[in-house]
Amino acid sequence: MPENQPQIVMRSGPIPGTSFTLTKDETYLGRDLSNDIPVPDPEISRRHSRFLLRPEGVFIEDLGSTNGTFVNGVRIAAPQILTDGDLITLAESTVMSFEHKLGTAVPAPSLADTGPRQVAAPAPQPVPTPPTQVYEPVQAPVPSRPVAEAPRIPTEKKPMGWCSIVLIILLIALVVIALVLIFMPASWWCTLSFNAIPGCPIQ
Repeated sequence: MPENQPQIVMRSGPIPGTSFTLTKDETYLGRDLSNDIPVPDPEISRRHSRFLLRPEGVFIEDLGSTNGTFVNGVRIAAPQILTDGDLITLAESTVMSFEHKLGTAVPAPSLADTGPRQVAAPAPQPVPTPPTQVYEPVQAPVPSRPVAEAPRIPTEKKPMGWCSIVLIILLIALVVIALVLIFMPASWWCTLSFNAIPGCPIQ
């Protein structure tokens, strides 16, 4: 396999151990022999799924198969990007793994590199600027003022009316007159009646 080329390795199914290198932009997989990766499994659709090579990575897409395409046990409904070691299951019977080990090749030294090397001085690193601290003025708590009670309006006592005073005087006068009449001696009665009362005058 060319270095850094993605490949599909069959783990179980009708052709275990077989590997396929993905070199085309679109690689089709299915039961039909016309596919790029033919898998003779009756549970797999004629054109089951396809692999897409894009700048972002390698994607797998289900092509409306009957029994579905699963990535790490989850059925996919849209193109799914693959990572190294992902397990792809077709119709619960064929299992394959996606292998794509990304690495950076180290170039071999040329003849011009055999002479003495000049070590470049390290570039000066910028001195980190300390973060500016913004100090906010601390506001002293405002003491709470007691709520002043509303002044009570004194209720004015209404003076007694003249009618009440007159009635009281009359009542007192009647009481006095009644007491005088009750305890008045009989001679007073004769004097007041001009001796008209029988038995008067009293000797």
